Amino acid sequence: MMLFFITTIASPGLAQTITVTGTVTDEQGEVLPGVSIIQKGTKNGVITDIDGKYKINIPKEGKLIFTFLGFTGKEITPKNSIVNVTLYPTQVSLQETVVIGYGAQSRKSLTTAIAKLNGDRLEGLSISTLGEGLKGKLAGTRFYSTNNSPGEEVSIRIRGGSSINKSNDPLILVDGVERSFSGINSNDIKSIEVLKDAASTAIYGSRASNGVILVTTKDGIANQPPSITFEASIAMQSPETKYNFMNARDYINTVRPAVAVGPNSRFNTMDGFSASSGNSESSIYSTRYLNHGEEVPEGYQSMPDPLDPNRTLIYQDTDWQSEIYKTSLWQKYYAGINGGSKNVSYNASLGYMDDKGVALCTGYNRLNMRTNLNIKASDKLRFNIGLDYSKTKSEEFANQMNIISRGLSTPPTQKKYNSDGTPTKGYNATSPTPLFYQYNNNNNKSYRRYSGFGKITYYFLPEWKIESQVSTFNQNSRFSSFQKANVFNGRRPTEEDYNEDERNKLELYSTFKQNFKKHSFSLLAGYSYQQSKFNSFGAIVSGASTDKVPTLSAGPNKEDAYSDKYKVVTIGYFGRLSYDYLKRYFLTATFRNDASSLFAEHHRWGFFPGISAGWIMSDEPFMKNIKSINTLKLRASYGQTGNNSIGIYDALGRYSTDARYDGNAGIVPNVMPNPNLTWETTTQLDLGFDFNLLDNRLSVIFDYFDKRTNNLLFKKELPNTSGFKDINTNVGKVKFYGFDIEVSSVNIRNKDWEWTTRMTWSYVKNKVLKLPFNGRDKNRIGGVTLADGTAFGGIAEGEPMYRYYGFIVDHILQNKAAADGAMYDVYAKGYRDSDHQRIVGRKEVGDYEWKNRKGSRTKDGKEIIDSQDLFYLGTTVPTSTGGLGNTLRWKNLTFNLYLDWALGHSINHNSEMRYFMNTFANNYTIIDEVKKCWKQEGDNTKYARFTANDPDDGNANFSRTSNIFNYKGDYLCLREISLSYSFPKSISSKLGMQDLTISISGNNLHYFTAVRGVSPEIGTNTTYSNSYYNYPPIKKVCLGVKATF
Repeated sequence: MMLFFITTIASPGLAQTITVTGTVTDEQGEVLPGVSIIQKGTKNGVITDIDGKYKINIPKEGKLIFTFLGFTGKEITPKNSIVNVTLYPTQVSLQETVVIGYGAQSRKSLTTAIAKLNGDRLEGLSISTLGEGLKGKLAGTRFYSTNNSPGEEVSIRIRGGSSINKSNDPLILVDGVERSFSGINSNDIKSIEVLKDAASTAIYGSRASNGVILVTTKDGIANQPPSITFEASIAMQSPETKYNFMNARDYINTVRPAVAVGPNSRFNTMDGFSASSGNSESSIYSTRYLNHGEEVPEGYQSMPDPLDPNRTLIYQDTDWQSEIYKTSLWQKYYAGINGGSKNVSYNASLGYMDDKGVALCTGYNRLNMRTNLNIKASDKLRFNIGLDYSKTKSEEFANQMNIISRGLSTPPTQKKYNSDGTPTKGYNATSPTPLFYQYNNNNNKSYRRYSGFGKITYYFLPEWKIESQVSTFNQNSRFSSFQKANVFNGRRPTEEDYNEDERNKLELYSTFKQNFKKHSFSLLAGYSYQQSKFNSFGAIVSGASTDKVPTLSAGPNKEDAYSDKYKVVTIGYFGRLSYDYLKRYFLTATFRNDASSLFAEHHRWGFFPGISAGWIMSDEPFMKNIKSINTLKLRASYGQTGNNSIGIYDALGRYSTDARYDGNAGIVPNVMPNPNLTWETTTQLDLGFDFNLLDNRLSVIFDYFDKRTNNLLFKKELPNTSGFKDINTNVGKVKFYGFDIEVSSVNIRNKDWEWTTRMTWSYVKNKVLKLPFNGRDKNRIGGVTLADGTAFGGIAEGEPMYRYYGFIVDHILQNKAAADGAMYDVYAKGYRDSDHQRIVGRKEVGDYEWKNRKGSRTKDGKEIIDSQDLFYLGTTVPTSTGGLGNTLRWKNLTFNLYLDWALGHSINHNSEMRYFMNTFANNYTIIDEVKKCWKQEGDNTKYARFTANDPDDGNANFSRTSNIFNYKGDYLCLREISLSYSFPKSISSKLGMQDLTISISGNNLHYFTAVRGVSPEIGTNTTYSNSYYNYPPIKKVCLGVKATF
């Protein structure tokens, strides 16, 4: 950590008057000419010159007010003769500076679609990862959580993505270094820009089809004494939603009668079943008859047997959901120092976050260190250096399903502990009790991430500079797993896994700017070289003699060893020419020419151009009299980008070392090479406008987009004579289209009150335009084809993606006549208690009769129910997403409320379905909703009869994808709410502080949704949402303090 010593000299003035000088800049460090600086309560004032500098004489205790159109003003009491000020834009101002590829630009002259979020909107949030704080805040970009386990990164989609089979993840650059959000401290963020259209992303070429996210971290401020910031936050966290499981008494009353009329009625009296009256003392299940003369044992409850009220059952009642989920502690600490002299500025920070997790066997902590240093060696030479280190460690599931889904399914009658105090084992190895899993498993994963960059800027002329940046990112991960010897597995398996990901990049580029009277232009040209290396290895052993030594060397049985290694090189040439006339008409052309070692020699290069134009209509003479419109700009862009997210050896083919010939080991090809494989290429059109109204109190940014990806990568089936099953080819085309809008307003602003609002809204749809020819209707991949040739499901030309299908209930069979006349159902086991026989395909009273699709398969000339009788149930991906934030300030008190939403998607609730099924030999738990199942003729209910072990012994009323457990996934989330108080300077200064703020906040407090038990954000891209083992969403209530010295 570097130490900087700043000296300031106070200039004495006559009659207690001082001379204050300084520079005013925006949040990107660009100077602001024309800023008004007035001594408070007087007419004494000046404005900044073309270099953003000012000089003013004021009384020693005087206050200065800084104001500038489109920026939030500041009031400062000078403590030194040099006062440098940074102003931040008011909401989305056309005056703000936006980071673009290899540069920065004012939003007023911007001709492309870029969304921006300032880092101050992330302050005070109780978030474990950066992505959690971005949900709904950037128009056109969806941040969503498919798994909420501690430290888990969010998924990101910009305008829906671009591909069907390959990655839809955007390119993320942090200070120019390619990496993910993992390990980044949100307190270090200065701004985040999302480049959405092809004209803004084309300069990143082959990696930009899914959009680009530019993260800029905080740097120092020149000519400012050291400023130290300390923040501390502590929160209590718990699951935002839970299931309503039956207690033990209701469970017994429901399951025993169902088992009695099923094919395995003997389970009601045998040892080893969750509702049996015959469990022994050594059984993991607690239910049994109370013996004559016996007192109810301690820890047990009693009830009449629902099958024989004259007998008494005793049982234990355990809420396993409460055993798995807990209220836990979350805490975060941050310390930073910022300042600089005339030629050197610096910013350094240290952060620590600890998340205990709300589920057993989970937890996450992170240590962060970051330093940015800017050096002005001379008027022509400047250096920028950035270093970042993070270390994370997490306790996690080896198999999340074992805890979340199988753990929750543990019946309430199962004992928690054996007589010796050890946890009971559970039904089988894949369904242990949560406590058994916690006792016997130890799984840890750790990451160390190092990144850094060094940048040199040399000005040949004030208008001409050359920049060179070298950067590196290195991520090392280690996973260790050990399982104690137990009744399911006595081998003591031990695994160690190590991965190293290293990325090095060199970029050299030059910028030339020139003004000729009414004309201005800027020219950028550059070169980029990037090398990525990956190395991994690991081993699995077993047979250790003791639980005390969980190491590889302790296991004599070497079960597996594996390793992988590869290197990818990408080089590129890029350029941008920007021109404007009268600061009113703008034109920008961009290109990048990339080559990647992923492709064969003759198909490595790809050319990606982009062009954009803008017109500030409000500067035209015919608009001058429209006083309500401050600025109105029209934009249009068009361009191409690439997606090189193919497999490392997709173009080159692969070999297998598993083959043997004549008893000898051999190597054979198992993936056919395709030297003609090339980029997926996305072409995008964007039309938009920006305008400010009502003295810049209302700002709107709107964009319509249409992007189409060609040369989609698909596997094409090959004839058997080829010796291969399929080959990777460039065949296919898909379209994503829609709009995104950002609206911000200053509703109230005066001395004591300020109320601002910000809203984002995105609407995205998609359509498949072309697929590999396969002779099927619309070249459909997957799905079902009927006898008449019509088809549905899968993906097909002319249809949207992400749709899923299932059965739809027609009615419930109310009596035996209806059951006898029901359609043959291939999934029905056909057991009836009346004759104790299984006749596959027949139904029982109380079963569902499913809707039959016209033209579907028949049997003996009669309609039947099978896989051809599926119907459209929904889409897993929302079409509409957005967010709405309001900030209300009264004097030193600030209230913030933020909501975000998603609309248009559905969730097939796989978990809830399973909690109706009572599987695993009738030992699965069930939810309270089962009480609403059909019981007798005339019952008007949503649910069919309850059957013990529905998939195997019933008629699959619940154990199939259907509309019964299908929900609209629409949600409105109360994402953030906070109340903070900044102490007056008169108080904070007495405590030795410049500023002191305390706050209370809530995060993820509630989802308003029809979905129960799981997060409505879950979902996949190609099939129905599988909520079976997802970590629940977490709500937090947090106390925070921030002090500046």
